Amino acid sequence: MLEKYAESNSILDRYSVMPGKCSDYVSILQRITSENASEVRREKQPLVLKKISDSFIETFLPFKDNLSLREEYVNYYGDIRLGKVLEDLDRLAGAVAYKHASDANGDLAPIVFVTASVDRIDLKSTLSPNRNYRLVGTVTYVGFSSMEIHIQAQAVPEPGEPADPEPNLVARFTMVGRDKYTGKASQVNPLLLEDESQRRLVKVSEQIKEHKKSVAQSNLTKRPPSAEERLVIHQLWLETSKYQDSMYGSRVHLPPEMVWLDQTIMESVTVCFPSERNVHNKIFGGYLMRLAHELSFANGSVFTQSRPSYVSLDDFSFKKPVNIGSILRLKSQVVYSEPENKTFQVAVSADVIDNMKSTAERTNTFYFNFCCPGGSVRRVVPRSYEDMMKYLEGRRRAQTGKIISKLQSEMQKQ
Repeated sequence: MLEKYAESNSILDRYSVMPGKCSDYVSILQRITSENASEVRREKQPLVLKKISDSFIETFLPFKDNLSLREEYVNYYGDIRLGKVLEDLDRLAGAVAYKHASDANGDLAPIVFVTASVDRIDLKSTLSPNRNYRLVGTVTYVGFSSMEIHIQAQAVPEPGEPADPEPNLVARFTMVGRDKYTGKASQVNPLLLEDESQRRLVKVSEQIKEHKKSVAQSNLTKRPPSAEERLVIHQLWLETSKYQDSMYGSRVHLPPEMVWLDQTIMESVTVCFPSERNVHNKIFGGYLMRLAHELSFANGSVFTQSRPSYVSLDDFSFKKPVNIGSILRLKSQVVYSEPENKTFQVAVSADVIDNMKSTAERTNTFYFNFCCPGGSVRRVVPRSYEDMMKYLEGRRRAQTGKIISKLQSEMQKQ
């Protein structure tokens, strides 16, 4: 992995248009690896008040100028494999977190950071294999042991060309710090806000956080559907009841523009090898995101009988780490669609299978949103109560996603 960025640096040296190099990024990754391998116990130094700019890290994906890198990222359509970029985003978020938590001398603190959640990843415009991209990450919010990382990916302009007015991709990660030796929550450096624009930036982050908290409190596993959602369920039942025969167990085929939700399932099974481990010797979260994204894309391709375009990844939490050697089962399902907008949502659940006990443990569930501008999107309809809950969850996430995307757009203007 580090060799890839070293090669990118040698290429970036030749282009003055590049605003910087990824040497700081590589240095952080090397120091994290060295620190986690060290058996020397180090005491945590006093907290330092850090500015937003102190955590700034940039790196590059020079697809246009680095043919070997492009070959690694390009898919069979000639586009960029977004799943690979998701890995880079997660890795960059970790580097930003470690840099913010460093002490007054710049030394890494004895804190282990893990990705607690991915709050949102929006693809504003397609990534091209014929452009170079700059990835920038900073801390925008700090709690006691957690911090929010904001990442943008933007095309590097050619000489003489103006920069694009908006980034191609926007992402938000929440990282949580644990004491390296005790495993308990470890306080991280507080954030110093230097001007009004930075205070507005934090305010937007707080708004998103409060909205997520409100949504979590009304989770369908904790509370029944709302009155408005019960009407939605009833209307769905009325619409689909005519397609169900009175004879037990028999079904009448739906019209071609509709499909039962339980008929959109696609699964995969993967053995997790050491090559995909992170610095903490667990399976890298970015790798799990890539596997889930690629399965959701395959499912979406079958669902639409065309090539769907990725729109966003909704918020999710990494509930449990995945150990090296685990048997990972991914199960994808189209849970919600809006044919009038040509959009749909694919949920991908990740379960670790214990082959000795014949049990499976859920680690997390991803929610990917796609659009299909060049084709048609069928309407997915549930026929069991469980599927109705999945449908409502997808509907909620579609509505929440629009709110968070709007708030993120406000954040970019700060």
